[in-house]
Amino acid sequence: MKLCWVIARRRAPQVRQPRAAAWLLAVACPLGPDVGTINLLTPSQQLRATSPSARIAASIGGISLGATSVAGGPVLQADEGLADFLVLDRACDLEFVVAFGGPFDSAPGELVFDSRGLWKLFRNAEGFCFRLTSDFIGALPYKQAIVAPDFRSGRIEMSREYFAPAQPLNPLEYPLDELLWIHRLSTGEGVEVHGCGVIAPDGRGLLLTGHSGAGKSTSSRLWSRRDGARVLSDDRIILRREHGRIWMYGTPWHGDAGIAEADRSPLDGIFVLSHGEQNEIRPLSRTTASAELFARSFVPHHSMDAIEFILEFFSKVTACVPCSEFSFVPDCSAVEALLSEDIGKIIAA
Repeated sequence: MKLCWVIARRRAPQVRQPRAAAWLLAVACPLGPDVGTINLLTPSQQLRATSPSARIAASIGGISLGATSVAGGPVLQADEGLADFLVLDRACDLEFVVAFGGPFDSAPGELVFDSRGLWKLFRNAEGFCFRLTSDFIGALPYKQAIVAPDFRSGRIEMSREYFAPAQPLNPLEYPLDELLWIHRLSTGEGVEVHGCGVIAPDGRGLLLTGHSGAGKSTSSRLWSRRDGARVLSDDRIILRREHGRIWMYGTPWHGDAGIAEADRSPLDGIFVLSHGEQNEIRPLSRTTASAELFARSFVPHHSMDAIEFILEFFSKVTACVPCSEFSFVPDCSAVEALLSEDIGKIIAA
């Protein structure tokens, strides 16, 4: 599965609209009482009315990222989807400064990857440069992030063409936040996968992974109604290996069920989802399981080092976590079928 497809399908940027379309957008997308910017494609998703500041920081998957505005730079404010993942750390794993810039009308280096959607990736003397665009607001990028080669530091520049200087903005707004975490993880720290992460009532951590339409959101809703169960995410889970165990982390990049929890759990079982006429669990070989996980992961395909790390990572995952295919029917019997399985019970006990 290609990174470009999944990174280009969600929220649009919070930007100041071009003058030519201002009158139309003012009618179609009126501002909320606590927000001074407009989300051009999804006006119902507004910034939470928290206090704007010169810094925001978040921790996702055990990796923290801080963004600090320079003198005279933008006023920063996290949006609602990131609120539960915010932290007060003054020194994060990734540190960015945020400033106004632009217009970004020339290539910032060698083109490495083109998502043919919302973003492009370039390589230059500073490291990497993500350019983010939206055809809805104009041809020029509305934001760019210059990142050091080790993905530990950089700067985010917001285009003066689109952003009102006095209004709060979220420099980490999707898809940039997810892109930064995916690439940092791929340097040897973990992998993001398409999956529903469940903590069962008996304490077991179960990953239900699948492509779009496989039943992740359906499974999340079923498990969320089960007493004692928790769902870390209905669509995106981060996996990391720590002290010989595989851990799964919730992320803010939720799916249709809208479930996202800032917590983690040891991983005791992996199930590759598919729809079926009955609930049926079939064990997978390590080789097959690794291939299925790779096909459902977020891979920086432009980096051979990242691909090699992710393949090796999944080899380690499948060596210590049982993997099965799970064909299921979309009702509560699917939950009971997994609860009746012995996978992970000895480890979790």
